[in-house]
Amino acid sequence: MAVVAIKSFGGIAPKIPPRYLKDNQAQTALNCPVFAGSIQPILDMGTSHLTLEKAGTIKTIYRYGQDNISDTQHWFHWPAEVNVCRSQIAGDTSEWTFFTGDGTPKATHSGIALAGTNYPAASRPLGLPSPTSAASAVVAGAVDDTETVETRVYTYTVVNKEAGRTIESAPAPASTSVDVRTTQTVTMGTFATLPGSGYILTHRRIYRSTSGVFLLVAEIPISQSSYSDDVDPDDLAEEIPSLYWAEPPAALQGLINLPNGIMAGFVGRDLYFCEPYRPHAWPENYIQTVDYPIVGLGRMDTTLAVLTTGNPYFVQGSHPTNMAVVKSDLEQACVSKESIVSFGGGVIYAAPDGLMLLSPGGSKIITDQYFSFKQWQAYFKPETIHSYQQDNQYIAFFNNDTTQGGFIFDITSRQFILHDMYATAGFQDLQRDKLFLTFADKTVKVWQEGAAKSYIWRSKKFTMPHDMSFACAQLEAEAYPMTMKFYGDGTLVHTQTVQSRDPFRLPAKRARDWEVQVEGSIEVFSIAMAHSMSELANA
Repeated sequence: MAVVAIKSFGGIAPKIPPRYLKDNQAQTALNCPVFAGSIQPILDMGTSHLTLEKAGTIKTIYRYGQDNISDTQHWFHWPAEVNVCRSQIAGDTSEWTFFTGDGTPKATHSGIALAGTNYPAASRPLGLPSPTSAASAVVAGAVDDTETVETRVYTYTVVNKEAGRTIESAPAPASTSVDVRTTQTVTMGTFATLPGSGYILTHRRIYRSTSGVFLLVAEIPISQSSYSDDVDPDDLAEEIPSLYWAEPPAALQGLINLPNGIMAGFVGRDLYFCEPYRPHAWPENYIQTVDYPIVGLGRMDTTLAVLTTGNPYFVQGSHPTNMAVVKSDLEQACVSKESIVSFGGGVIYAAPDGLMLLSPGGSKIITDQYFSFKQWQAYFKPETIHSYQQDNQYIAFFNNDTTQGGFIFDITSRQFILHDMYATAGFQDLQRDKLFLTFADKTVKVWQEGAAKSYIWRSKKFTMPHDMSFACAQLEAEAYPMTMKFYGDGTLVHTQTVQSRDPFRLPAKRARDWEVQVEGSIEVFSIAMAHSMSELANA
Protein backbone atom coordinates (compact mmCIF):
# COMPACT_ATOMS: atom_id res chain seq x y z
CA MET A 1 0.00 0.00 0.00
CA ALA A 2 1.28 3.45 -0.94
CA VAL A 3 -0.79 6.53 -0.20
CA VAL A 4 0.20 10.18 0.14
CA ALA A 5 -2.54 12.26 1.75
CA ILE A 6 -2.09 15.92 2.69
CA LYS A 7 -5.07 17.30 4.56
CA SER A 8 -3.41 20.24 6.27
CA PHE A 9 -0.77 22.44 4.72
CA GLY A 10 2.27 24.17 6.13
CA GLY A 11 4.91 26.65 5.10
CA ILE A 12 8.55 26.33 4.13
CA ALA A 13 11.56 25.17 6.15
CA PRO A 14 14.61 25.26 3.81
CA LYS A 15 16.90 24.27 6.67
CA ILE A 16 15.45 20.75 6.58
CA PRO A 17 16.29 18.42 3.65
CA PRO A 18 13.16 17.94 1.49
CA ARG A 19 12.76 14.26 2.40
CA TYR A 20 12.84 15.04 6.12
CA LEU A 21 10.17 17.71 6.09
CA LYS A 22 6.93 16.98 7.89
CA ASP A 23 4.28 15.57 5.57
CA ASN A 24 2.43 18.88 5.40
CA GLN A 25 5.48 21.14 5.03
CA ALA A 26 6.48 22.70 1.75
CA GLN A 27 9.59 23.12 -0.33
CA THR A 28 7.92 26.10 -1.99
CA ALA A 29 5.12 28.23 -0.55
CA LEU A 30 4.83 31.39 -2.63
CA ASN A 31 1.83 33.74 -2.29
CA CYS A 32 -0.15 31.13 -0.37
CA PRO A 33 -0.95 31.76 3.30
CA VAL A 34 -1.38 28.33 4.92
CA PHE A 35 -1.99 29.65 8.39
CA ALA A 36 -5.50 28.17 8.72
CA GLY A 37 -4.45 24.76 7.36
CA SER A 38 -5.68 25.12 3.77
CA ILE A 39 -3.80 26.67 0.86
CA GLN A 40 -5.26 30.12 0.32
CA PRO A 41 -4.23 32.72 -2.24
CA ILE A 42 -2.72 35.92 -1.04
CA LEU A 43 -4.54 38.97 -2.35
CA ASP A 44 -2.92 41.54 -4.58
CA MET A 45 -2.69 45.19 -3.61
CA GLY A 46 -5.74 46.39 -5.50
CA THR A 47 -6.28 49.94 -6.70
CA SER A 48 -4.20 52.93 -5.69
CA HIS A 49 -5.68 55.38 -3.18
CA LEU A 50 -3.23 58.14 -4.15
CA THR A 51 0.24 58.86 -5.49
CA LEU A 52 2.77 60.51 -3.20
CA GLU A 53 4.63 63.63 -4.27
CA LYS A 54 8.11 63.81 -2.79
CA ALA A 55 11.17 62.91 -4.85
CA GLY A 56 13.19 59.77 -4.17
CA THR A 57 12.23 56.36 -2.85
CA ILE A 58 9.62 56.78 -0.14
CA LYS A 59 10.77 54.97 3.03
CA THR A 60 8.22 56.26 5.56
CA ILE A 61 4.50 56.98 5.34
CA TYR A 62 2.17 58.15 8.09
CA ARG A 63 -1.50 59.04 7.79
CA TYR A 64 -2.07 62.33 9.54
CA GLY A 65 -5.56 63.42 10.54
CA GLN A 66 -6.16 60.32 12.65
CA ASP A 67 -9.52 61.63 13.81
CA ASN A 68 -10.83 61.91 10.26
CA ILE A 69 -11.63 58.76 8.33
CA SER A 70 -9.91 59.02 4.96
CA ASP A 71 -7.73 56.72 2.89
CA THR A 72 -6.68 59.41 0.45
CA GLN A 73 -5.89 62.49 2.53
CA HIS A 74 -3.09 63.88 4.64
CA TRP A 75 -0.31 61.37 4.03
CA PHE A 76 2.99 62.41 5.58
CA HIS A 77 5.84 60.81 3.66
CA TRP A 78 9.63 60.98 3.56
CA PRO A 79 12.49 59.50 1.51
CA ALA A 80 14.09 58.62 4.85
CA GLU A 81 13.49 56.32 7.80
CA VAL A 82 11.39 58.52 10.08
CA ASN A 83 9.76 57.69 13.42
CA VAL A 84 6.50 59.52 14.13
CA CYS A 85 4.62 59.96 17.42
CA ARG A 86 1.31 61.63 18.06
CA SER A 87 0.99 63.93 21.05
CA GLN A 88 -0.26 62.39 24.30
CA ILE A 89 -1.22 65.80 25.71
CA ALA A 90 -4.80 65.88 26.99
CA GLY A 91 -7.13 68.18 25.12
CA ASP A 92 -4.88 68.46 22.08
CA THR A 93 -7.23 69.56 19.29
CA SER A 94 -4.48 70.44 16.83
CA GLU A 95 -3.04 66.92 16.56
CA TRP A 96 0.49 67.86 17.49
CA THR A 97 2.81 65.28 15.99
CA PHE A 98 6.52 64.75 16.56
CA PHE A 99 9.12 62.98 14.43
CA THR A 100 12.80 62.14 14.17
CA GLY A 101 14.87 60.98 11.21
CA ASP A 102 14.24 63.99 8.95
CA GLY A 103 17.14 66.11 10.12
CA THR A 104 16.78 67.49 13.64
CA PRO A 105 13.77 66.44 15.77
CA LYS A 106 10.64 68.24 14.67
CA ALA A 107 7.04 69.02 15.63
CA THR A 108 4.03 69.95 13.56
CA HIS A 109 0.30 70.54 13.96
CA SER A 110 -2.80 70.83 11.81
CA GLY A 111 -2.37 74.55 11.28
CA ILE A 112 0.96 74.18 9.46
CA ALA A 113 1.29 70.51 8.48
CA LEU A 114 -1.48 70.74 5.88
CA ALA A 115 -0.83 74.30 4.69
CA GLY A 116 0.61 73.33 1.35
CA THR A 117 1.67 70.09 -0.34
CA ASN A 118 4.21 67.32 0.22
CA TYR A 119 2.97 66.75 3.75
CA PRO A 120 4.04 67.71 6.27
CA ALA A 121 4.12 71.06 4.54
CA ALA A 122 5.85 72.74 7.50
CA SER A 123 7.19 71.92 10.92
CA ARG A 124 8.99 73.42 13.92
CA PRO A 125 12.05 72.31 15.85
CA LEU A 126 10.81 69.97 18.58
CA GLY A 127 12.37 71.95 21.42
CA LEU A 128 13.43 75.48 22.25
CA PRO A 129 17.04 76.53 22.89
CA SER A 130 17.79 78.19 26.18
CA PRO A 131 18.92 81.83 25.98
CA THR A 132 22.69 82.00 25.83
CA SER A 133 23.33 85.08 27.92
CA ALA A 134 22.07 86.58 31.16
CA ALA A 135 19.87 89.64 31.19
CA SER A 136 21.00 92.82 32.85
CA ALA A 137 19.39 93.70 36.20
CA VAL A 138 19.49 97.36 37.18
CA VAL A 139 18.11 98.72 40.48
CA ALA A 140 16.22 102.02 40.37
CA GLY A 141 14.69 104.19 43.06
CA ALA A 142 15.70 106.11 46.14
CA VAL A 143 17.73 104.34 48.79
CA ASP A 144 16.17 104.21 52.27
CA ASP A 145 18.63 102.72 54.73
CA THR A 146 15.78 101.87 57.09
CA GLU A 147 14.26 99.41 54.63
CA THR A 148 15.08 95.72 54.54
CA VAL A 149 17.56 94.71 51.85
CA GLU A 150 16.71 91.76 49.66
CA THR A 151 19.41 90.15 47.50
CA ARG A 152 17.98 88.91 44.20
CA VAL A 153 19.14 86.91 41.20
CA TYR A 154 17.15 86.92 37.95
CA THR A 155 16.78 84.61 34.99
CA TYR A 156 14.37 84.25 32.09
CA THR A 157 13.10 81.71 29.59
CA VAL A 158 11.68 81.96 26.09
CA VAL A 159 8.21 80.62 25.33
CA ASN A 160 6.20 79.57 22.30
CA LYS A 161 2.41 79.56 22.59
CA GLU A 162 1.00 77.95 19.49
CA ALA A 163 -2.01 75.79 18.56
CA GLY A 164 -3.13 75.26 22.15
CA ARG A 165 0.32 74.26 23.40
CA THR A 166 2.83 76.16 25.53
CA ILE A 167 6.52 75.34 25.18
CA GLU A 168 9.11 76.77 27.54
CA SER A 169 12.88 76.67 27.25
CA ALA A 170 15.47 76.01 29.90
CA PRO A 171 16.50 79.25 31.66
CA ALA A 172 19.19 81.67 30.66
CA PRO A 173 22.30 82.06 32.81
CA ALA A 174 21.51 83.86 36.03
CA SER A 175 22.05 87.59 36.29
CA THR A 176 24.47 89.13 38.70
CA SER A 177 22.96 89.53 42.15
CA VAL A 178 21.43 92.86 43.10
CA ASP A 179 20.45 94.33 46.45
CA VAL A 180 16.93 95.69 46.43
CA ARG A 181 14.96 97.65 49.02
CA THR A 182 11.17 97.59 49.36
CA THR A 183 10.49 100.82 47.47
CA GLN A 184 12.93 100.09 44.66
CA THR A 185 12.37 98.34 41.31
CA VAL A 186 14.64 96.20 39.18
CA THR A 187 14.68 96.67 35.42
CA MET A 188 15.72 93.69 33.28
CA GLY A 189 17.01 94.19 29.75
CA THR A 190 19.64 93.22 27.15
CA PHE A 191 18.00 89.84 26.60
CA ALA A 192 19.84 87.32 24.42
CA THR A 193 19.44 87.49 20.65
CA LEU A 194 16.57 85.33 19.47
CA PRO A 195 17.53 82.08 17.72
CA GLY A 196 16.70 81.49 14.06
CA SER A 197 16.28 78.18 12.18
CA GLY A 198 12.52 77.97 12.36
CA TYR A 199 11.98 78.64 16.04
CA ILE A 200 8.77 80.47 16.87
CA LEU A 201 8.91 82.55 20.07
CA THR A 202 5.98 84.47 21.47
CA HIS A 203 6.87 85.36 25.09
CA ARG A 204 9.52 85.60 27.77
CA ARG A 205 9.05 84.56 31.37
CA ILE A 206 10.88 86.45 34.08
CA TYR A 207 11.96 84.64 37.24
CA ARG A 208 13.67 85.83 40.39
CA SER A 209 15.26 84.11 43.32
CA THR A 210 15.97 85.26 46.84
CA SER A 211 16.66 81.90 48.46
CA GLY A 212 17.89 79.59 45.70
CA VAL A 213 14.45 78.99 44.16
CA PHE A 214 13.37 80.86 41.05
CA LEU A 215 9.74 81.98 41.12
CA LEU A 216 7.74 83.45 38.26
CA VAL A 217 7.53 87.22 38.23
CA ALA A 218 5.83 87.91 34.91
CA GLU A 219 5.30 86.81 31.35
CA ILE A 220 5.93 89.43 28.71
CA PRO A 221 5.59 89.55 24.90
CA ILE A 222 8.74 88.58 23.05
CA SER A 223 8.81 92.02 21.43
CA GLN A 224 9.13 93.75 24.80
CA SER A 225 12.78 94.69 25.30
CA SER A 226 12.77 95.32 29.08
CA TYR A 227 10.77 94.69 32.22
CA SER A 228 10.57 96.57 35.52
CA ASP A 229 9.95 94.32 38.49
CA ASP A 230 8.07 95.78 41.45
CA VAL A 231 6.15 92.60 42.33
CA ASP A 232 5.62 91.96 46.04
CA PRO A 233 7.31 88.71 47.20
CA ASP A 234 3.92 87.36 48.32
CA ASP A 235 2.58 87.75 44.78
CA LEU A 236 5.20 85.63 43.03
CA ALA A 237 3.87 82.64 41.08
CA GLU A 238 5.05 79.06 40.55
CA GLU A 239 8.60 77.76 40.68
CA ILE A 240 10.43 77.54 37.37
CA PRO A 241 9.68 74.09 35.88
CA SER A 242 12.37 74.02 33.21
CA LEU A 243 15.50 74.41 35.33
CA TYR A 244 16.94 71.09 34.14
CA TRP A 245 15.24 70.83 30.76
CA ALA A 246 17.10 70.74 27.49
CA GLU A 247 16.34 70.62 23.82
CA PRO A 248 16.32 67.15 22.33
CA PRO A 249 19.76 66.45 20.84
CA ALA A 250 20.02 67.22 17.13
CA ALA A 251 20.91 63.60 16.35
CA LEU A 252 17.98 62.08 18.28
CA GLN A 253 16.28 59.23 16.42
CA GLY A 254 13.96 56.27 16.97
CA LEU A 255 11.18 58.32 18.60
CA ILE A 256 8.57 56.16 20.35
CA ASN A 257 5.62 56.79 22.69
CA LEU A 258 5.55 55.18 26.13
CA PRO A 259 2.86 55.29 28.84
CA ASN A 260 2.38 58.29 31.12
CA GLY A 261 3.14 60.91 28.49
CA ILE A 262 6.75 59.81 28.01
CA MET A 263 8.61 59.64 24.70
CA ALA A 264 11.95 57.90 24.22
CA GLY A 265 14.68 58.20 21.60
CA PHE A 266 18.38 57.52 21.29
CA VAL A 267 21.75 58.81 20.14
CA GLY A 268 24.56 56.29 19.91
CA ARG A 269 24.58 54.29 23.16
CA ASP A 270 22.50 56.89 25.02
CA LEU A 271 18.79 56.40 25.66
CA TYR A 272 16.83 59.65 26.14
CA PHE A 273 13.46 60.34 27.77
CA CYS A 274 11.36 63.48 27.62
CA GLU A 275 9.73 65.13 30.58
CA PRO A 276 6.27 63.52 30.95
CA TYR A 277 3.77 65.37 28.75
CA ARG A 278 6.54 67.82 27.79
CA PRO A 279 7.78 66.43 24.45
CA HIS A 280 10.02 69.44 23.94
CA ALA A 281 11.98 68.88 27.15
CA TRP A 282 14.69 66.19 27.38
CA PRO A 283 16.59 66.55 30.68
CA GLU A 284 20.15 65.24 30.60
CA ASN A 285 19.75 63.62 34.01
CA TYR A 286 17.20 61.21 32.47
CA ILE A 287 19.77 59.70 30.07
CA GLN A 288 20.52 55.98 30.38
CA THR A 289 23.57 54.48 28.68
CA VAL A 290 23.88 50.89 27.44
CA ASP A 291 26.91 48.88 26.39
CA TYR A 292 26.36 48.90 22.62
CA PRO A 293 25.18 51.38 19.98
CA ILE A 294 21.38 51.42 19.85
CA VAL A 295 19.77 50.40 16.54
CA GLY A 296 16.10 50.95 17.39
CA LEU A 297 13.33 50.81 19.98
CA GLY A 298 10.20 48.72 20.39
CA ARG A 299 7.41 48.48 22.94
CA MET A 300 5.75 45.52 24.61
CA ASP A 301 2.89 46.65 26.86
CA THR A 302 4.59 48.98 29.36
CA THR A 303 8.14 47.72 28.67
CA LEU A 304 10.55 49.45 26.32
CA ALA A 305 12.74 47.14 24.23
CA VAL A 306 16.13 48.61 23.35
CA LEU A 307 17.70 46.81 20.40
CA THR A 308 21.41 47.28 19.91
CA THR A 309 24.39 45.99 17.94
CA GLY A 310 24.89 43.57 20.85
CA ASN A 311 22.52 42.37 23.55
CA PRO A 312 18.96 43.72 23.75
CA TYR A 313 17.71 45.51 26.88
CA PHE A 314 14.42 45.77 28.77
CA VAL A 315 13.52 49.15 30.28
CA GLN A 316 10.64 49.64 32.72
CA GLY A 317 9.43 52.53 34.86
CA SER A 318 6.55 54.91 35.40
CA HIS A 319 8.73 58.05 35.22
CA PRO A 320 12.09 58.86 33.60
CA THR A 321 13.62 59.14 37.08
CA ASN A 322 12.90 55.51 37.95
CA MET A 323 13.62 53.69 34.69
CA ALA A 324 15.22 50.30 35.37
CA VAL A 325 17.45 48.98 32.58
CA VAL A 326 17.97 45.21 32.41
CA LYS A 327 20.39 43.64 29.97
CA SER A 328 19.19 40.45 28.28
CA ASP A 329 21.50 37.44 28.27
CA LEU A 330 20.74 36.88 24.60
CA GLU A 331 23.54 37.88 22.27
CA GLN A 332 21.35 38.72 19.29
CA ALA A 333 22.01 42.06 17.67
CA CYS A 334 19.42 43.99 15.71
CA VAL A 335 20.63 44.42 12.13
CA SER A 336 17.76 46.56 10.80
CA LYS A 337 15.94 49.34 12.62
CA GLU A 338 13.03 49.07 10.20
CA SER A 339 12.59 45.36 10.96
CA ILE A 340 11.43 46.11 14.52
CA VAL A 341 7.75 45.32 15.00
CA SER A 342 5.92 45.63 18.31
CA PHE A 343 3.24 43.16 19.29
CA GLY A 344 1.16 43.20 22.46
CA GLY A 345 3.43 40.78 24.30
CA GLY A 346 6.72 41.18 22.56
CA VAL A 347 8.94 42.68 19.90
CA ILE A 348 10.21 40.93 16.78
CA TYR A 349 13.29 42.08 14.88
CA ALA A 350 15.82 40.84 12.34
CA ALA A 351 18.94 39.40 13.95
CA PRO A 352 21.96 37.81 12.23
CA ASP A 353 20.57 34.30 12.89
CA GLY A 354 16.91 34.92 12.00
CA LEU A 355 13.82 36.60 13.43
CA MET A 356 14.23 37.32 17.12
CA LEU A 357 11.23 37.40 19.46
CA LEU A 358 11.97 39.47 22.54
CA SER A 359 9.48 39.21 25.40
CA PRO A 360 9.54 39.33 29.20
CA GLY A 361 8.17 35.79 29.24
CA GLY A 362 10.99 34.34 27.14
CA SER A 363 13.08 35.37 24.17
CA LYS A 364 14.38 33.27 21.29
CA ILE A 365 15.09 33.04 17.57
CA ILE A 366 11.70 31.97 16.19
CA THR A 367 12.91 31.02 12.71
CA ASP A 368 15.88 28.82 13.66
CA GLN A 369 13.95 25.66 12.75
CA TYR A 370 13.34 26.99 9.23
CA PHE A 371 16.60 28.59 8.12
CA SER A 372 20.29 28.09 8.69
CA PHE A 373 22.48 31.11 9.28
CA LYS A 374 23.78 31.00 5.70
CA GLN A 375 20.29 30.63 4.20
CA TRP A 376 18.91 33.53 6.25
CA GLN A 377 21.82 35.80 5.35
CA ALA A 378 22.02 34.90 1.68
CA TYR A 379 18.38 34.98 0.74
CA PHE A 380 16.90 37.68 2.93
CA LYS A 381 19.90 39.97 3.52
CA PRO A 382 18.39 40.83 6.93
CA GLU A 383 19.89 44.31 7.13
CA THR A 384 17.46 45.25 4.30
CA ILE A 385 14.32 43.93 5.99
CA HIS A 386 11.54 46.39 6.80
CA SER A 387 8.40 45.03 8.41
CA TYR A 388 4.89 45.68 9.69
CA GLN A 389 2.29 43.95 11.82
CA GLN A 390 -1.20 43.04 10.67
CA ASP A 391 -3.59 40.37 11.96
CA ASN A 392 -0.89 38.91 14.22
CA GLN A 393 1.41 38.44 11.26
CA TYR A 394 4.92 39.76 10.74
CA ILE A 395 4.80 41.08 7.16
CA ALA A 396 8.26 41.80 5.78
CA PHE A 397 9.99 43.00 2.63
CA PHE A 398 13.62 42.47 1.66
CA ASN A 399 16.13 43.18 -1.10
CA ASN A 400 18.99 40.70 -1.49
CA ASP A 401 20.45 42.51 -4.53
CA THR A 402 19.02 39.79 -6.78
CA THR A 403 15.43 39.58 -5.59
CA GLN A 404 13.04 42.13 -4.15
CA GLY A 405 10.26 40.33 -2.37
CA GLY A 406 8.72 39.59 0.96
CA PHE A 407 7.68 37.03 3.50
CA ILE A 408 5.01 36.49 6.14
CA PHE A 409 5.60 34.87 9.51
CA ASP A 410 2.37 34.01 11.26
CA ILE A 411 2.80 34.46 15.01
CA THR A 412 -0.02 32.08 15.96
CA SER A 413 0.69 29.13 13.67
CA ARG A 414 4.46 29.74 13.44
CA GLN A 415 4.30 29.18 9.68
CA PHE A 416 6.58 30.93 7.19
CA ILE A 417 5.76 31.71 3.54
CA LEU A 418 7.16 33.91 0.77
CA HIS A 419 5.35 36.45 -1.41
CA ASP A 420 6.45 38.27 -4.55
CA MET A 421 5.39 41.82 -3.69
CA TYR A 422 7.79 44.58 -2.64
CA ALA A 423 6.78 47.75 -0.84
CA THR A 424 9.13 50.56 0.15
CA ALA A 425 7.18 51.75 3.21
CA GLY A 426 4.05 51.01 5.23
CA PHE A 427 1.67 52.31 7.88
CA GLN A 428 -0.62 50.30 10.12
CA ASP A 429 -3.92 52.11 10.61
CA LEU A 430 -5.24 50.77 13.91
CA GLN A 431 -8.47 52.73 13.63
CA ARG A 432 -9.58 50.74 10.59
CA ASP A 433 -7.34 47.71 10.96
CA LYS A 434 -5.65 48.30 7.61
CA LEU A 435 -2.05 48.09 6.50
CA PHE A 436 -1.24 50.78 3.93
CA LEU A 437 1.81 50.27 1.72
CA THR A 438 3.61 52.36 -0.86
CA PHE A 439 5.68 51.14 -3.79
CA ALA A 440 8.42 52.21 -6.18
CA ASP A 441 5.85 54.12 -8.23
CA LYS A 442 4.80 55.98 -5.02
CA THR A 443 1.24 54.71 -5.12
CA VAL A 444 -0.46 53.95 -1.79
CA LYS A 445 -2.49 50.74 -1.60
CA VAL A 446 -3.98 48.52 1.08
CA TRP A 447 -2.61 45.10 1.96
CA GLN A 448 -4.93 42.22 1.01
CA GLU A 449 -7.49 44.42 -0.73
CA GLY A 450 -7.12 43.26 -4.33
CA ALA A 451 -7.80 40.14 -6.36
CA ALA A 452 -6.38 36.72 -5.58
CA LYS A 453 -2.81 36.19 -6.80
CA SER A 454 -1.51 33.05 -8.42
CA TYR A 455 0.42 30.86 -5.98
CA ILE A 456 2.74 27.85 -5.98
CA TRP A 457 2.83 25.24 -3.22
CA ARG A 458 5.20 22.29 -3.59
CA SER A 459 5.21 19.39 -1.19
CA LYS A 460 8.05 17.68 0.59
CA LYS A 461 9.90 14.86 -1.12
CA PHE A 462 8.00 11.69 -0.24
CA THR A 463 10.60 8.90 -0.30
CA MET A 464 9.23 5.41 -0.89
CA PRO A 465 10.88 2.16 0.28
CA HIS A 466 11.57 1.31 -3.37
CA ASP A 467 10.75 2.50 -6.86
CA MET A 468 7.01 2.53 -7.42
CA SER A 469 4.29 4.14 -9.50
CA PHE A 470 1.32 6.20 -8.28
CA ALA A 471 -1.75 5.38 -10.35
CA CYS A 472 -4.19 8.12 -9.39
CA ALA A 473 -4.64 11.40 -7.54
CA GLN A 474 -7.31 13.72 -6.21
CA LEU A 475 -7.48 17.43 -5.41
CA GLU A 476 -10.19 18.95 -3.22
CA ALA A 477 -10.55 22.66 -3.76
CA GLU A 478 -13.07 25.44 -3.37
CA ALA A 479 -13.45 25.69 -7.16
CA TYR A 480 -11.77 24.59 -10.38
CA PRO A 481 -9.81 24.45 -12.63
CA MET A 482 -6.50 24.00 -10.84
CA THR A 483 -3.07 22.91 -12.03
CA MET A 484 -1.19 20.00 -10.45
CA LYS A 485 2.32 18.85 -11.29
CA PHE A 486 3.84 15.52 -10.29
CA TYR A 487 7.58 14.92 -9.98
CA GLY A 488 9.35 11.57 -9.79
CA ASP A 489 13.02 11.54 -8.79
CA GLY A 490 13.16 15.27 -9.52
CA THR A 491 11.73 15.04 -13.04
CA LEU A 492 8.34 16.39 -14.08
CA VAL A 493 6.22 13.32 -14.75
CA HIS A 494 2.81 14.78 -15.39
CA THR A 495 0.85 18.04 -15.45
CA GLN A 496 -2.88 17.83 -14.80
CA THR A 497 -5.54 20.51 -15.21
CA VAL A 498 -7.95 19.43 -12.51
CA GLN A 499 -11.56 20.18 -13.37
CA SER A 500 -13.32 18.67 -10.34
CA ARG A 501 -12.79 16.81 -7.08
CA ASP A 502 -13.13 13.50 -8.92
CA PRO A 503 -10.06 11.25 -8.90
CA PHE A 504 -7.94 11.15 -12.06
CA ARG A 505 -5.40 8.72 -13.51
CA LEU A 506 -1.65 9.31 -13.58
CA PRO A 507 0.67 7.96 -16.28
CA ALA A 508 2.84 4.99 -15.42
CA LYS A 509 6.15 6.13 -14.00
CA ARG A 510 8.31 4.37 -11.45
CA ALA A 511 10.30 6.51 -9.04
CA ARG A 512 11.38 6.45 -5.44
CA ASP A 513 11.09 10.17 -4.61
CA TRP A 514 7.73 11.81 -5.30
CA GLU A 515 6.66 15.45 -5.07
CA VAL A 516 3.42 17.19 -5.92
CA GLN A 517 2.92 20.83 -6.79
CA VAL A 518 -0.32 22.78 -6.94
CA GLU A 519 -0.69 26.10 -8.77
CA GLY A 520 -3.62 28.50 -9.00
CA SER A 521 -5.54 31.14 -7.11
CA ILE A 522 -8.25 29.02 -5.47
CA GLU A 523 -8.33 27.64 -1.94
CA VAL A 524 -7.19 24.00 -1.66
CA PHE A 525 -8.23 21.68 1.18
CA SER A 526 -6.50 18.37 0.46
CA ILE A 527 -4.26 16.48 -1.94
CA ALA A 528 -3.98 12.72 -2.26
CA MET A 529 -2.02 10.23 -4.39
CA ALA A 530 -2.41 6.46 -4.27
CA HIS A 531 -1.36 3.20 -5.92
CA SER A 532 -4.99 2.37 -6.73
CA MET A 533 -8.45 3.91 -6.80
CA SER A 534 -9.51 1.84 -3.79
CA GLU A 535 -6.56 3.09 -1.77
CA LEU A 536 -7.38 6.65 -2.84
CA ALA A 537 -10.97 6.28 -1.67
CA ASN A 538 -9.73 5.38 1.80
CA ALA A 539 -7.06 8.12 1.95
